Amino acid sequence: MPREKFSIDGQIQQMKSKGIKFEMIDEKEAKKFLASHTYYFRLKFYANNYTKCTTGDKAGQYVNLDFAYLKELSLLDIYLRRVMFSIVMDVEHYAKINLLASLEKNKREDGYKIVAELLKKHPWLGREIERQKAPYTAGLINKYKGNFAVWNIIEVLTFTNLIVLYDFYYSKYNQKHVESDYFYSVRNIRNSIAHNNCLLHDLRATQSGQQEVKDEEICRIVAEIPGIGSSMRSTKLCVPFLYDFVTTLEVFDQIVTSQKERIKRLEVLYLLVNNRFSRHIDYFEGNPVVKTALDFMTKVVSYYRSKNLAGTPTEDLMF
Repeated sequence: MPREKFSIDGQIQQMKSKGIKFEMIDEKEAKKFLASHTYYFRLKFYANNYTKCTTGDKAGQYVNLDFAYLKELSLLDIYLRRVMFSIVMDVEHYAKINLLASLEKNKREDGYKIVAELLKKHPWLGREIERQKAPYTAGLINKYKGNFAVWNIIEVLTFTNLIVLYDFYYSKYNQKHVESDYFYSVRNIRNSIAHNNCLLHDLRATQSGQQEVKDEEICRIVAEIPGIGSSMRSTKLCVPFLYDFVTTLEVFDQIVTSQKERIKRLEVLYLLVNNRFSRHIDYFEGNPVVKTALDFMTKVVSYYRSKNLAGTPTEDLMF
């Protein structure tokens, strides 16, 4: 049977019944935020970072959770998605640039043969291209259908299918490249941002899915980051988003050939995690899941920023 539709007042009462407090932000301000900036179903995702009482009169209610904490996490999530969007878009752009640069130097490849082989091996890919209806790509598809070369097919491939082409090309010619598995972490974040999904909705470690077997190279890289010990490393890399976050920054660092571009993006991310993340860090003093996750991200970003700034003359940082 369908549940009753909640009014704003009903949403507040529902949160109160779950043990969510309105002490740091009163109900009046909470109603304004729910009415103008977000909605209950989305906001409650961030409560996944909090534990519930398991016994007694408060069984099923959240422990030490104020509405202000949910609001803060939702805002941090928005800011993070905005900054990360530029980073994942750069990864996609430079993946294409690097692929075309390699193709240009490859005397064994004319740019058409590899696409023909790819579509023969993966006929579903050709069908997916033909089903595209977007006006921005329809002209290219109609013009080159049946005679695609790498330099025009990359303009109509989804990011997932670009990864397929990328892996197919570099595997065929046995050339050094960014691990294609790493791109799927980039894709996870890219798609979450594109669909406006929450990134910080569950920062607890899990042993399920892709995190059961963590990439040894990613573990080695994180082991080199100052301030991240073995316990933090093993725990945080078992958080799906944090694993994807680190891997995305590693791909970004490897594949973006413009140092200025890398520094520019990392500087914005650094300001976010060092300044905005810490503004209300006291909210999470009683929640090590959130607090240590934000600390982990700050250390990771600081590492990549320092790595790219090392030895760079000040005048070269002007944009």
